[in-house]
Amino acid sequence: MFLILKLLKQFLLPPAWIAAGLAAGIWLLARKKAKAGMLILCLTLAVFYLLATGPVAFLLTRSLECLIPKVDKDKFPETEAIVVLAGGALKEGPFRPRPELGGISWKRFWRGIELYRELGDNIPILYSGGSGDPLDPAPLEPGLARKYAVSLGIPEKDFWTESVSRNTYESGRMIKKIIGERCPEAITRPRIVLVTSSIHMIRSLMVMEKAGLTALPAAADFPVSRLKLDVFNFIPSAENFALSSACIHEWLGIAGYYLMNRL
Repeated sequence: MFLILKLLKQFLLPPAWIAAGLAAGIWLLARKKAKAGMLILCLTLAVFYLLATGPVAFLLTRSLECLIPKVDKDKFPETEAIVVLAGGALKEGPFRPRPELGGISWKRFWRGIELYRELGDNIPILYSGGSGDPLDPAPLEPGLARKYAVSLGIPEKDFWTESVSRNTYESGRMIKKIIGERCPEAITRPRIVLVTSSIHMIRSLMVMEKAGLTALPAAADFPVSRLKLDVFNFIPSAENFALSSACIHEWLGIAGYYLMNRL
């Protein structure tokens, strides 16, 4: 099921839409159906242009961020753990001498470290997430994060890791299990501070609630700060297209999780 969902997701995201639109338009032109072919190509171009512009990327981002509930940070010290969701790591290779956390992971990691310090070095960090690659299941990121944390002075006893889960849904189940084992005195519904990217937060919160956790959001990795309407933001860019695709990925994830009764 995990592999099937991974494959299905690739066909539902904007890069696949663009490729399908181009292929359909070219095929129709080749079949001497110029009007239909040009219509498909123009629609494909319009979709690509919109998704690659700043205002559309901003609106898609805000559609997710505005759903994050406001919380009283005074409640953070009453939680059992600071949970940081993994965001991806890069393995060593011919042109990369050592493994390293991806950019998203670094932002989440640092937010977790900041919270640990802000809360008086009293609440442990749980770094959650194994390999999300069905073709390369060996987990890398949690161990790498632990190494970085210890080098920054975080005691090993205060940095827990979980490397079994392959997606957000599985992370929720594993987090509930680990906190239950490590904090047997915790209430029936353990409380956590949840750290993940702002656009990933709302789906993560719903997953944690479904798993039986009370999660307080502490988002990191905010991709945009405000709406810009200057000329540069109406020029298509790879960054805006990637952000729009990531937001659509989140909305598809929410819809898919609802259909599978994971939320």
